[in-house]
Amino acid sequence: MKKNTYLKYFAGAFFFLMMLLDGQLTRLLERWTQDNYIASAHLLLIAFLCGARYLPKNYLIITALIIGCLYDLYYIGIIGIYAVAFPMIVWIMYILNKTLYQNIFTMFFGMIIFVTGLEMVTLGIQLLFKIATVNTSFFVSRFLAPTLLLNIILFVILVIPFMKLFKEE
Repeated sequence: MKKNTYLKYFAGAFFFLMMLLDGQLTRLLERWTQDNYIASAHLLLIAFLCGARYLPKNYLIITALIIGCLYDLYYIGIIGIYAVAFPMIVWIMYILNKTLYQNIFTMFFGMIIFVTGLEMVTLGIQLLFKIATVNTSFFVSRFLAPTLLLNIILFVILVIPFMKLFKEE
């Protein structure tokens, strides 16, 4: 049995674990900065980026939808924000497949674009349905910039182990 077959069974659990670690790491960093900066960890998005190279498209989009619904239920309490954002970002990863996976640098810049896109889509949905009001300078300086910095660090640390995890032997 190929490693990819095993991945189909265990990737969902791995993505769920990454979702839980995202939330815990984000809360830890919020407390560490005493709520002055909000750096949102996106281990799940980095895992999706690495997994999209090797896992089937339909499998990963459905997994992203399920994880998005769980994310909404657990962290937000309103289904729809991440249930829309995660599958959309994964779908875009597959559209950009040939460009995105040329080398590690294109994956790095893709990750920056996907993290920014995810934050913009989720903020847009929240503003559209009047769930939140946001000051633009606060969003960019106290949320988006720390989030990008944190995820750049996480990407540098985790991209090689994640790629080895998903790569077929």
